[in-house]
Amino acid sequence: MRALVCCAIAAWLCDLTGAASACSFSAADGEVLNGVDTRLAWKPIGRAVIAVSEDFAIDVRACPADTELLRVDATMPAHRHGMNYKPSIETIGPGQWRVRGLLWHMRGRWELSFETRRAGGSQTLRQSIELP
Repeated sequence: MRALVCCAIAAWLCDLTGAASACSFSAADGEVLNGVDTRLAWKPIGRAVIAVSEDFAIDVRACPADTELLRVDATMPAHRHGMNYKPSIETIGPGQWRVRGLLWHMRGRWELSFETRRAGGSQTLRQSIELP
């Protein structure tokens, strides 16, 4: 029984590391976030810099491609509030989405979050962004 449990754990770990190692992103994919069993890359569309009070959209790519993107949100932890709008998520391919309707209405530190789900469960990947 003990050997069976060890083999199951080893297989699970190989699956996780295999999935992670199969993921490759380049600088052109944008910012990369690493989760437990998912990697995401995101980048703004049509602009190099996100500006205060200007709506923007982002492209998001996930690896492995069977990842679901459930929700994207942004908050300002220091101010304890988020955006005034709820962004929409459009699937543009396996493991690829376009998120529209993002707007950061204040300067300061924002925390961008991506809620994802795979067969093993859900997780939220976050990135802190300073908006000058």
